[in-house]
Amino acid sequence: MQKHQTTEADMAAQRVPNTVFDVDMVARPDRYEVWRDSISCIFQADADKDVRRGDFHALVDANMFGPLMLARTESHEHAWRRSSAIMARDGMDHYMIQAYEHGQLQWGDGLGDQTLPERGLVIVDLAQPLESKSTAFRNLSLIVPREMLDGALKSPDDQHMRVLSGEEPMVTLLRDHMVSLKNLAGQMSLQQAVEIAPATVGLAAACLNAAVDQNIPAQRAGATMAQLTVIRRFIETNLSEPSLSAEWIVARVGVSRSKLYKLFVPFGGVGAYIRDRRLRRALLALSDSQSRHRPIYDIALDAGYSSDAAFSRAFRARYGVAPRDIRHAHYVFGDTAGAAVDVDRRYERWLHHLSI
Repeated sequence: MQKHQTTEADMAAQRVPNTVFDVDMVARPDRYEVWRDSISCIFQADADKDVRRGDFHALVDANMFGPLMLARTESHEHAWRRSSAIMARDGMDHYMIQAYEHGQLQWGDGLGDQTLPERGLVIVDLAQPLESKSTAFRNLSLIVPREMLDGALKSPDDQHMRVLSGEEPMVTLLRDHMVSLKNLAGQMSLQQAVEIAPATVGLAAACLNAAVDQNIPAQRAGATMAQLTVIRRFIETNLSEPSLSAEWIVARVGVSRSKLYKLFVPFGGVGAYIRDRRLRRALLALSDSQSRHRPIYDIALDAGYSSDAAFSRAFRARYGVAPRDIRHAHYVFGDTAGAAVDVDRRYERWLHHLSI
């Protein structure tokens, strides 16, 4: 009992963890390369040559609120990319909710077809590929482990690059909460930070659920949404079943073949959806340090593959690397370029070790 009280007292005395990565602490000729190496923990970032050679500036000011990370980032115009290879390398499985305080974000087929509305929010699923570009900017990123948010969302698989209008009250509430949380972080105790995390996730879930988007297939009609949710859960429960297929689902869920195909058109087809979910499960297992000694063949079986060869071919086609490369790779963030300069890169490790 005494130990528990002491722990609470310690938490009340400690401040919210904070790290500030600032390339202004680095010699000017090295600033861009230090930044690019650091931010590669999540994105491939590219800036024009004139930007690189000029008075380059980049800053990441991050706080940890229990299992959540909230970071204010600012820099020049950039192109951003999160490819299959990057996803395979880091294995991150988080949602990132971004609000731009200054500047603009653009993406789409023409890298400009879609833009973030004023005071709006954009949701990034870090388990999905991304290509975008930004003007000179300052933004806030709330990063939430998937397992904290998934169960509370009506459409967890439909959030990637979803835009929420700043005119909606719930969006304003979440955005203002993110801004206030960052601005007050220096005055909060560690205990307060841990206690505010569930409320923050709850507000995020309420905002994402309340903002109905007709472009999200699962929100077009209540009956369609319910049916799609049931089938998705069925697929997730049976990913390790080798027979899992459209025919197998039709025979067990009570949906017609034509209806099943129609429901999964936005996902590239039911077969593609099953394959992507299986390979994502395998990637997370391969990236899990606690599963380091688990045979790859066992992971392949759990992903519904009956042979190492078939699994390896599918995995390489999806992520551009072999499963054994993920298992044997030792990516150490924060210990490469810039290690010899006086710059704080702890946010990289925090980002890759978020958990409940």
